[in-house]
Amino acid sequence: MSNVPIIVLREGTETKRDREARTQNIRAMMAITEAVKSTMGPKGMDKMLVDSLGDVTITNDGAEILDQLDIENVAAIMMVNLAKSVDKEVGDGTTSAVIFCAKLLENALELIEQDIHPKPITQGYKLAADKSVEILNEIKETISPDDEKVLLGAAVTSMNSKDIAAVKEYFAKLALKAVRSVAERNAEGPLFDQIDNIKIIKAPGKSLKDSELIDGVYIDKDKVSSNMPDSLTDVKIAVIRKKLEIHKGEYDSQIQIKNPEDIQKFLDQEKKTLQGYLEYFKALDVNMVVNSQSISDKFGAMLGREGIAAIKSLGDKDVEAVLNATGATMIDDLKDLTAESLGYAKKVKFEKIGDSDYTLFSGCENPRSVAILLKGGLEKILNTAEIALHDVISILAKIIDTKTVIAGGGAGWLEIAKHLRAYANEIGGKEQLAVQAFATALEEIPRTLIRNAGLDEIERMTELRAAHKAPEDKWVGIDTITDTIQNNYEHGIVEPSVLIKHIVESGSELARLILRVDRIINAKGSKESD
Repeated sequence: MSNVPIIVLREGTETKRDREARTQNIRAMMAITEAVKSTMGPKGMDKMLVDSLGDVTITNDGAEILDQLDIENVAAIMMVNLAKSVDKEVGDGTTSAVIFCAKLLENALELIEQDIHPKPITQGYKLAADKSVEILNEIKETISPDDEKVLLGAAVTSMNSKDIAAVKEYFAKLALKAVRSVAERNAEGPLFDQIDNIKIIKAPGKSLKDSELIDGVYIDKDKVSSNMPDSLTDVKIAVIRKKLEIHKGEYDSQIQIKNPEDIQKFLDQEKKTLQGYLEYFKALDVNMVVNSQSISDKFGAMLGREGIAAIKSLGDKDVEAVLNATGATMIDDLKDLTAESLGYAKKVKFEKIGDSDYTLFSGCENPRSVAILLKGGLEKILNTAEIALHDVISILAKIIDTKTVIAGGGAGWLEIAKHLRAYANEIGGKEQLAVQAFATALEEIPRTLIRNAGLDEIERMTELRAAHKAPEDKWVGIDTITDTIQNNYEHGIVEPSVLIKHIVESGSELARLILRVDRIINAKGSKESD
């Protein structure tokens, strides 16, 4: 047989094989980690993000930073998607997910450079991930959803690394009150899936401590006509889906305009039609109309003269919020409007907040939604506070759903790593080295907390490992704010156990996937081949 090579790929195609392929992917993923690593923890640093238009964002939120990075490497994009999936499932932990996965791959690369084949590494990582989840289930603490001390501790812990840490206790109580309000009114399904019922409205001016919880629904809409009342009490609400305007084909008969008198006939017919619409509302003493369709200016003025307020062109989510809060039934045909289909609110108020106009429904019969009116002096502070509040609300909802927590400050990661090293001694072969590498990757989280706080990394890590001796020492971690090694659970530094579970499972899965890639083929002209 001839030794002439057979070329099956198009000319210009680039390929990378084996170690070169893995190294390229891992290096790209480690570079992403460097972009967010220093933001982790109470003393993490901020990043300044400048977009193509020159707009500047200063933040230490890992999810926001990763979302704005312009990434070309496919493996790095997969890592960003991993972080986003953790944020979607738990509401926080994006930076930890990226750091852990990158450390797994860095440790694997060191083993590969020692001529260990990727196969036993991936097998060892799978064993380690399964064992880590098993250990987590054994050590996690089960709590009651009514345990206010633990829940407030989790909220404060989540905000320790945010720019609003100075008011963390105030916002912890505000967030917990909002979450409990939604929990009491929405008995079906996981609470985490219902946190959209907590609407955050940003109001420039004053200070963060002036933020408040509003027992009602805010809709980002202004009244249709300026002659409508600014506020209403004892409000009967009709929620409809019908255009309240005159358009082609509205009349049964055809009107031919040949002289000025015919114009008046046309206007009279239009007024008659709109007056017919109005009578449906007046007959039931409706004083608020919520319409997912349009309302003409002329009909809006007619409603206003009767003391009826209205908002129009609402999206599906806003309509659903109004229906849930007021108890109204959506009507498509005004002929079907009845007293039973109307909703109720004790008060409806139109107000301007910042640059936006809002309609507030309060004192509703069955409000499933609440709103947090977030106040602050600067737009940057408001944006940061909004992100932080969303994270805290998500964390609290997840803890109430799962009823399990672990201690923060690296305690949980260190305890799992300790047990994992003992487990590694029970298995043989090269998989043992992979399990040990996995344990080292777990310790990268407390190590990063210490490093970002400017503390002595070697000294503190040695002290922490030594402190995890007996089972009762499992929650010993570091408080980087006070530079204290302590039982963090007793000091209220806690986080949801499911956070570690998602990071360990998804991070190890992505690491194993990347390690199994032994060839990169870039088509001619692709970004990777530039």
